[in-house]
Amino acid sequence: MPSRSIGIFDSGEGGLTVAREIVRHMPGENLIYVCDTARFPYGPRPLSQVRGFLRDFTRFFADQDCKLVVVACNTATVAALDLLDDGLALPAIGVVGPGARAAATATRNGRIGVVATQATCASRIYPRLIAGLRPAVTVRQQPCPVLVIRAEEGVIDGPQVREDVRRCLAPLLAEDIDTLVLGCTHFPHMQHVIAEIAGPGVTLVDPGVATGREVARRLAASAQANPSGDTGRRSFYTTGDPQRFIRVASRLWPGVVKTAERIPLVV
Repeated sequence: MPSRSIGIFDSGEGGLTVAREIVRHMPGENLIYVCDTARFPYGPRPLSQVRGFLRDFTRFFADQDCKLVVVACNTATVAALDLLDDGLALPAIGVVGPGARAAATATRNGRIGVVATQATCASRIYPRLIAGLRPAVTVRQQPCPVLVIRAEEGVIDGPQVREDVRRCLAPLLAEDIDTLVLGCTHFPHMQHVIAEIAGPGVTLVDPGVATGREVARRLAASAQANPSGDTGRRSFYTTGDPQRFIRVASRLWPGVVKTAERIPLVV
């Protein structure tokens, strides 16, 4: 039924950037956002472990009668890329494919940079997918775990953040990139700082934006989009401290995140 919810999953508050895009395209959809802050960050974890986490949380979404799961975490998408079509308890879509397609389209000089977690960079998923679309394009990657931590703390501006961003981007800017993929859903929270330091000649690609469009297309094609003119329900869950989640998330998505519930750690 169209009124069923969309489940959104991330390791922490980063996936709120994807939820925000889904709401922008489909304000009438009901959303259930779940984050595994008790085990954040996912970047340093083995992908096999992250894969298991995602399987477990997808069962939670199935219990909530969701119609679609959006894996709003690059690392979790990488870990379960082969499961997204039909290997989970519910239909699912990740953020990597839409982001790779957007970057391949955006570049003008054929030099793309990717900032992401350690696990996403080590998987080389963005270089592989982009090469499949535009073989002549060069993709350079830079793991930026410090930016993940900053965003998860709700610290998205200020002198220290600017210095951290400057250090992370320096190797990529030295390669004359003209397109930069924000390959972790935490990074769009500090997009204004990244854009300033990258400069006007670099196009920023937020995979969450492309994912929001893809979710809208998929639901429309399957006649599952909610036609209601009302604003949809927004429910938030965390495996960590709900008050901490609310405190940070309310800074990242002002006026929306007001309550949250704790769910037992899935093991």
